[in-house]
Amino acid sequence: MKFLVLPFLLFCNLAFSQSFEELRASAASNLNKKDYCAALVNLKAAFSQKATPGQYDYISGVSAAANCNDIPLALKWLRKSYELGLGKDQEEIRYLETNESFKNISETDDFKAILKEMKQRLAVKEKQRKEATESWNKSIVDHQIQAQVPFQKAPEGFALYFTEADEQQAPYIVYVPKSYDPSKPATTIVFLHGGVNAVSEYYYKDPNVATEPIFSIGEQFQSIIIYPFARKDFGWVNQVKAFENVFTIVKKVEERYNVDTARIYLGGMSNGGTATFWFASRESTPFRAFYAFAANPVLKIGEIDFSKITSAHPLYTLHSKDDETFRYEDVIRIYNQNKKKAVGWKFQTIRKGSHSFIYDPEEGPKVLRSFFADFLK
Repeated sequence: MKFLVLPFLLFCNLAFSQSFEELRASAASNLNKKDYCAALVNLKAAFSQKATPGQYDYISGVSAAANCNDIPLALKWLRKSYELGLGKDQEEIRYLETNESFKNISETDDFKAILKEMKQRLAVKEKQRKEATESWNKSIVDHQIQAQVPFQKAPEGFALYFTEADEQQAPYIVYVPKSYDPSKPATTIVFLHGGVNAVSEYYYKDPNVATEPIFSIGEQFQSIIIYPFARKDFGWVNQVKAFENVFTIVKKVEERYNVDTARIYLGGMSNGGTATFWFASRESTPFRAFYAFAANPVLKIGEIDFSKITSAHPLYTLHSKDDETFRYEDVIRIYNQNKKKAVGWKFQTIRKGSHSFIYDPEEGPKVLRSFFADFLK
């Protein structure tokens, strides 16, 4: 008996000496080889180490268990995966319905019941999404105001406008904080968003725009936020007309809202942060200062004249040391090469947060509050 127990204990110790990631990788390899029972052993060991595996971890387990003849466990893990959000779109549901990995459980009552619940939940979410989109698009039009002198009270929240640029209608959002008083000039912040190369259409119709972190700064620091939209053929990468259109947008906002022209700031994130270097290196500027998050200081439309980044209109940049998109080592090297010329460039870092640190639900707001508390002094 001792000779049977000892190998089993050695196997358990070996399994538990591996990390969750290592066990998951082994499971993936075994699933690819269709060695489902070996994958099931891997995943059982992995799940015992982690309090809450993800929905896709569980769905891998469903495949392994279903094909290793542990039907009850497969259905149990399918339920857990559903509870964690599996079935968020039609593609995921179709995958469950058609993939051969689930044929051993596809005719069970439990499998059919879970898929029915997924479809019902998705239908409710799609209805809510449609209603939210309709409400958003109505409100951003309803909040529009005409040019007014003297300025009148503006609805708080978001308003949509367009400019004529490069033979098209280029959209932008103006966010008005609750504290806006039309009798008093307001600090105004322009934000140039990132991800431009991945955007083929302007996404102003998406209600998720309202969740952009920059708008929380508007409320906290009692500032109007101007949010121009860009796309890959008219954006912040190599289209000068899109850059120049930002000046037009600011002028249009000044006609409608009481903007403090001595306190207009411009900056952005990622591609938008890179574009900020173009604005910060102009001969003259309407902007008091500039800011850039996770920006690559390399323009595709020409060399940056770093000598024009002056202390009169400084540029504050913030970069995470673990940024994998624009590597910190590359950015700090450019800064060190040009800091004597760019006397107004204030280079700041955070230890971790990756490229999209301002979007971290916990740390992002803290970072932004701290940054703008200093920047807007």
